Amino acid sequence: MSRKEKFSRKKHKGSLLKRSLLVLVLLVFGGFIGSHIYFQNHFKFTKINNVDVSGLTVAQATKKLNNTHIDENGNYLVVRNSRIKINQSDVKQLFKDRSSMGLITSKKLNAKSDVSTKQYAYRIKTLLPQFKNRIDQINTDRTPTSDSKVLLKNQKLVVKKGKQGNELDKAAMVKSFKKQAKDNLMISVKMKKEVSATPTSTTIVNQKKQLRQALKNTVTLRTYNKTYHFIAKNWLTDGQPTATGKYKFNSVKIKNWVAKFAAKVDTAGKSLTITAPKRVRIAAGGTYGWKINQTTLSNAILKNLQKQDSATLKLSNYAVGTGYGTKGVGKTYVAVDLKNLEEYVYKDGKLKVKVPIMSGTLTGGNATPKGSYYIMYRQRHATLRGKNSDGSKYASPVGYWEPITMSGVGLHDSPWQPALVYGNPSARGQYHSHGCLNNPPSKMPSVWKYTHTNERVVIYY
Repeated sequence: MSRKEKFSRKKHKGSLLKRSLLVLVLLVFGGFIGSHIYFQNHFKFTKINNVDVSGLTVAQATKKLNNTHIDENGNYLVVRNSRIKINQSDVKQLFKDRSSMGLITSKKLNAKSDVSTKQYAYRIKTLLPQFKNRIDQINTDRTPTSDSKVLLKNQKLVVKKGKQGNELDKAAMVKSFKKQAKDNLMISVKMKKEVSATPTSTTIVNQKKQLRQALKNTVTLRTYNKTYHFIAKNWLTDGQPTATGKYKFNSVKIKNWVAKFAAKVDTAGKSLTITAPKRVRIAAGGTYGWKINQTTLSNAILKNLQKQDSATLKLSNYAVGTGYGTKGVGKTYVAVDLKNLEEYVYKDGKLKVKVPIMSGTLTGGNATPKGSYYIMYRQRHATLRGKNSDGSKYASPVGYWEPITMSGVGLHDSPWQPALVYGNPSARGQYHSHGCLNNPPSKMPSVWKYTHTNERVVIYY
């Protein structure tokens, strides 16, 4: 090929390249001008409320937004009746905002409208209960999720591994519903599954910390003559967390201790022995005596062992009856010998008064009760009222009255009795009382002097 031909071919190729570049530039410029004109009234690559409105006019976008439904079979529970229409003016403003942005990247925008008080109330009062029911229905056929738990077994911390199920997390979804109800155009809640707390999760670490701290708690119990100390780690043998996060402990060990302790110190309903005026076994029965309210005390110890601050309990606050702290008959009491019709008044272990008396019958409706009682109150110048064996009423004025039963048995003077009946068992058949302990009028002031309210009165035969 000649030099002239080579030059001509090279010149032709350069001209072709220039023309191609010119065409490409014209196409790009034309496309740019065209897209610029097109996007003056159409959305650029845009999603509003997760709905693609790219290439749509404001009117078209508004219509699509107000008619589009999120696929309920996907990952959301859509509350259809919660929809609030979007105003075209709001979409137009979003269009203006988008127009000022670049073309290349897609943009996600949100259209909002004020939720009126009436609309919010409808969502909460009407739609929320329906939403909860939908979750319950979905969960019917699903497997529950159980969290890992820190248990106390035989006084040792044990982690029980949880199980991951596929139930929806109702609490989390309801929370999301309530949040969206305030300002979302449509309530659409993402379906969340309950997540099981793993053995190494923060929840479990906190449970261990809480439980270890609880096992350090102490309770002190003060009785009438001794003090007892309880340390949680020695008394809380088994326990597990409740729905509220607090622990529920087994109280059997505490209950057993309280029962054993009560059996040792309770006096109510128990027989006892006196040694003066002679050694006599007093039968069980009567109103005098005290006992521990075992349920109340056990619960109090358990409850306070779960508190971080140390607690001190007084046994007297958990005792019922009369004579708290007294074991046996004590040194101040009244002893009544029904066999010999004798009454003995002791104060601080010393005999102060010995009185011959008349009692009620030994059996039947007018019998004087046997056992341990106490003077309920004291009254001067009382009138004792009741019915005789034949049904007739009586009203007997007395100068001193010390009742020992709710039915009306007590110690009092009896001016109507002949002097010879006092201390005379053979006269009991004819001159017996209605159950009271009749004292000679001349002796009753001394009995009154050395007795007091709540003093024990033991009656035996």
